[in-house]
Amino acid sequence: MWRAIVNAWNGVDETANNDSAFKRAPVPTLQFQQVVEEVKNKDPNTVIVDVREPSEFEVVRIPGSINVPYKSHPNGFQLGDAQFEQTFHVNKPTKGKHLIFLCASGRRAAGAEEVAAKDGYSNTAIYTGSMNDWVDKGGDKLHF
Repeated sequence: MWRAIVNAWNGVDETANNDSAFKRAPVPTLQFQQVVEEVKNKDPNTVIVDVREPSEFEVVRIPGSINVPYKSHPNGFQLGDAQFEQTFHVNKPTKGKHLIFLCASGRRAAGAEEVAAKDGYSNTAIYTGSMNDWVDKGGDKLHF
């Protein structure tokens, strides 16, 4: 009973579906220069996943990134291969790929990364500054 009272006091919703089986280490984060190096390296085992909406993606994007919009398709990484390709017009990354998630500021990226992790993607990271940081530091002006 006291646990319930303390949790309620701390704002923990015990009625929420907290999947206790899904506990994992903190997600690695990348900074601007690390993302620049990833873009330069063009490693076929790394996929940069931009989870902003298509209208945002059309304005500015990180070279080589794919667009899997989280707001309009929050469970995109749970789609089967064919449906993923039909929806996003790119092949669904295999589970062994290193996925780097970004959005405008980082919030949607974290949500999309969590969905991907629950679907079995274990080699993931988040570009914490996301597109705001990329543009602020001149990433949109770099030539690769």
